[in-house]
Amino acid sequence: MSKRILTVIGLLLAAACAHRGQPDIATLSSNSDQVIWEAGQKALKKKQWESARQHLRRIIDGFPQSEYGPGARLALGKSYLDEGGTANAILAASAYRDFLTLYPSHPQSDHAQFQVGEAFFKQKNGPDRDQTPIQQALEEYQKLLELHPGSAHAEKARGRLRECRESLARSEFMVGHFYQRTRQAHRAAIARYEGILRDYPDYSNLAEVLFRLAEALHLADRSAEALPHLARIGEEYPKSPFAAQARTLTATISARRPALGPDSPSPSPSAVPTPDLK
Repeated sequence: MSKRILTVIGLLLAAACAHRGQPDIATLSSNSDQVIWEAGQKALKKKQWESARQHLRRIIDGFPQSEYGPGARLALGKSYLDEGGTANAILAASAYRDFLTLYPSHPQSDHAQFQVGEAFFKQKNGPDRDQTPIQQALEEYQKLLELHPGSAHAEKARGRLRECRESLARSEFMVGHFYQRTRQAHRAAIARYEGILRDYPDYSNLAEVLFRLAEALHLADRSAEALPHLARIGEEYPKSPFAAQARTLTATISARRPALGPDSPSPSPSAVPTPDLK
C-alpha cells in the first residue's frame, strides 16, 4: 500500500473520530498547549464532554507550567457540571477544589469557590431524604462570603444560602412532626422544633413550627411553656392559618389553668417546666 493511500486513510480515520466526538490523537500528542487548549474549547462548545476532558487533562498533566493550566482546571469542573448528574457533580466539586488548592489567590478563586457550592447544591435531595449535600453546599457558600464578600457571586450565594436553610429547616420539621404524630414522641419532637427556632429563625413556615411546638409541649404536660409560642403566633403571624388554632389552644390551656389570670405574665420558653394544674 502506497504512502499516499496510508495518509488518506489516516485522515479519514481522524475525521471519523472527530465526527463521533473522539479526540484527535495527533492533537493530543501535540507539543503546543495552545493547540490542545483550542481543541478542548471546540469540544466543549459541541458538548463533546469526554473529548474535551481529555484535552484539558492533557494540558494539566503534560504542561504543568502552562498559562492555560488554571483555565483547564476550571473548564474541567465546568464540563462536569454542564453534563449533569450526581456523579459528575461530585467530580466537579473535586476539580474545583483542586484548583483552589493550587491557585488560592487566583483572580477566579471566588468563582471556583462558588462552583464548589453549586456542585453540592446540584446533589440536593428532597426534605424527606438525606440533607448532607445541601449542608455541604451551605458551608461552601458561607465560605465564599467569608473569603470573598465583594465577589460578583455573593448575591447569588446569599440566595442559595436561603434555599439551603429552607430545605434544612423543612427537613427538621418533617422529622419533628413524624415523631409527634406517628410515635407520640413529644420530647423528641420538641427538641426538633426548638432547634428550628434556634438555627433557622428565617424559616418561611415558622408559624406552624411555633404551633406544633406549643402543641407538643401541651401534650407533654408542659402547657405553661406553650403559651409564649402561641402568643407569638398571634403577634407575628396574625394572618397565618395557625393563628385561629393558636387561640383555641390558648383558651384550652387557660381553662385548665384557672390560677393563670389574663394579666399574669406568661413564662418564657426557656423557663423551668411547670406542671399543669388539673
